[in-house]
Amino acid sequence: MTYRFDDFFINPATRELRRHGELVALPARAFDCLAYLIEHRERAVGRDELIAAVWGRVEISDALLSHTIVKIRRSLGDTGNEQRTIRTVPRFGYRWVQALESSVAETASPGEAAIAARTGIESVPSNFAVRESDDVPRPQRAHDGRESAVSTSGRRKRVFRLLALVLVGFVIAALSAWLAFEHARRESPPAASDTPAAKPVDATVATAVLVLPADVAAPDDWRWLRFGLMDLVANRLRSGAVQTAPSETVVSLLKQRGASNGQSLLHDASLGEIAALRVLPSVSLEQARWLVRLDAFGAQRSFSVEARADDAIAAGREAADALLRKLGHTPNVVPADDTSPEMDELLQRSGAAMLADQLDQARALIAHAPPELQQRPQVEQRMAQIELRSGEYAAVETRLHALLDRLPPGHDTALRARALLTLAAAYVRQHQSDRAVDLYAEAIALRQEPADHEVLGVAHLGHGAVLAQKGRYDEATAELSRARTDLETVGDALGVASVDVNLGDFQLMRHRPADALTVLANAVRQFERLGAREGRAYALSQQAIAEGELLDVDAALATSARFWPPEANTNNVRMRWNLVLARAQALAGVGRLDAAQVLVERIRNEADPQKDVVVRAQGELLAAGLAGQRGDAKAAAVLAAAALVPILRDADPISWTRGLLLQARSLRDSDQVAAATAVDAAQQAWAAGSGDDWRTLYATLGAAEQAWAERRREPALEQFAAAMQSAERLNVPEDLVAVGAPYLAALIEASQLDTARAVSGRIAMWADRDLRAASAQARLYRALGQDDAARKADETVARIRAQASRAADAPA
Repeated sequence: MTYRFDDFFINPATRELRRHGELVALPARAFDCLAYLIEHRERAVGRDELIAAVWGRVEISDALLSHTIVKIRRSLGDTGNEQRTIRTVPRFGYRWVQALESSVAETASPGEAAIAARTGIESVPSNFAVRESDDVPRPQRAHDGRESAVSTSGRRKRVFRLLALVLVGFVIAALSAWLAFEHARRESPPAASDTPAAKPVDATVATAVLVLPADVAAPDDWRWLRFGLMDLVANRLRSGAVQTAPSETVVSLLKQRGASNGQSLLHDASLGEIAALRVLPSVSLEQARWLVRLDAFGAQRSFSVEARADDAIAAGREAADALLRKLGHTPNVVPADDTSPEMDELLQRSGAAMLADQLDQARALIAHAPPELQQRPQVEQRMAQIELRSGEYAAVETRLHALLDRLPPGHDTALRARALLTLAAAYVRQHQSDRAVDLYAEAIALRQEPADHEVLGVAHLGHGAVLAQKGRYDEATAELSRARTDLETVGDALGVASVDVNLGDFQLMRHRPADALTVLANAVRQFERLGAREGRAYALSQQAIAEGELLDVDAALATSARFWPPEANTNNVRMRWNLVLARAQALAGVGRLDAAQVLVERIRNEADPQKDVVVRAQGELLAAGLAGQRGDAKAAAVLAAAALVPILRDADPISWTRGLLLQARSLRDSDQVAAATAVDAAQQAWAAGSGDDWRTLYATLGAAEQAWAERRREPALEQFAAAMQSAERLNVPEDLVAVGAPYLAALIEASQLDTARAVSGRIAMWADRDLRAASAQARLYRALGQDDAARKADETVARIRAQASRAADAPA
């Protein structure tokens, strides 16, 4: 989005603020504050939230924030007295109040066509830095089938949490795809050079280098060198310890800007945080000899190196080594004992196809290669990466187990570590994270001593995600800190943004949605700046989770619209189904039950029964919740029972917990109280000994509702009170309403109106937007004989239902 107000124009994606077309200089933190306030203009933003969003930490003084706001106001011609743009909210924070005109930025479609014309490859990848990140299932929230259409949103959110964390971890663990492109790299230390290392050209080499797509002057058969040479040079620079952004980052930036060549990125000021040195390769075929030239552009000085050879890849490698020496680094010239020009070309060509997200082309290149090349370990690893991206996880497992058995211990530990990471990604995507833990640990051990920051960043991130799944949050956070350090070392801005997504997931798993919302919104901005559509879509889906937990269902729906339709955000079919599910849940959250049902039917009829088994189960849970909201308790019970397949319990414990409660409620609502007893017992056993306060909270709630249905009033009220105390400790709006509404109904029926008043006070603040809370308020006022208050509460209930009814006519 871009925005206009008065004489100003702001584009958060390009980080530009202009007045009458002229660029307005604004410090980075001040720009971030301005953009955050504009993007959240519908509400006041607390000081703590704004500090966390902009500075990424909370130990920032209020004085610094106030000084930053003063800078913004001065730049906009505003003052602390007028407050035309940013209004101070006493004892809270700030709010943007100036009227805005917003518009959607241009799409990248023209640029994609131009890139395809230049490369001979149909399209550039839409996904973010991880090419193996194609399967990012979103756990589903379950619904209780009660009277509230809006209630589904809050409940639907937490069920995503556990699996979402792990899967974003393995999304990043799949960085092994681009790591494997550097196939010639070895664990051995660089060989000594006879030529003394040159002094660094300038200070720009202290930050990341950005290698751009190559200009190719050669027959059409060599157009793959556009991305292939770019990736070769980038990997070669990294092998010489130069911080270099991944090729995926460059391709994403091209797509975001609709660029047809690397020239457009040479002088893009918005990329200053990513790279201070930009390298533009060019390659030409002259009299059967290849000439590769690397033009480097720094802030203070530009220079060039070139090399000639009979082979394009050899010339590219020599030119990259010359650039390394120019930058004051020693090339890694250790010869490989199992490579050849033919294999080099196969790997680079298939890598270029993967960069362009052309998996079929990459697969065909290997399938048509000579058998002796296909059997090379590096090529086997490449094929495993293609299979992983294609969702063929069993094939990955078979191939890599055979490959790891073939590799002698201690031989080519770089390749072995990459194979371990690819195999770990396949395990996690098959919901076998326990098997992935040891693989991550082994990869870390293999590459710790040579300080292979690429592998270590991926492995620490994946390991941290799996540890978080087990509730070992302190260890998981420490792993993510290590991952961030390693990824920053190699200049991987996308990887760092993905670390932030995981940190947001951690906050969700710890039942801190407000904290998670701040971190995730910042991650969304990072992905947008980098042009990473798939990373952005994932972060947005997690942001919607946090908003739903805070009972901001309208915001959750709006957020889901930002990653809709799914095919515009990812080419990964597995991930698309999870985005469909997320959108369906957001629609259900605002009462658009028919639109949600349409999407559920799509999952039911079109998602793969084997590859999408978890998302299909989550879809059935949503269908059960929809049936319950329509008053069909028997159908809800049947659907919930069908959804509770064993793999859901292991893959998504939160959905499992919600599903048990939903099934038991549906059975009781359909007069099957005895059958509900067994389900309630299963839920108590599920929570017992888990050490999970949230799981225990919902088990206690289930026990209270079962006891009430069995007319055991005193035990039921005791259980309700215990559940309410637990919800108050967690202090999450969704939990408070989920417990408070049925507890309030029981208290009114038991004529304990004083206690009912107290419980009502805990959920009253959401009665203007949540049907459960509004209905509970109306019921209490009628019991108290407060007719006017009851009438107003009934009007609120009617308004919420009417809004949901009107929204139901809108398209999905």
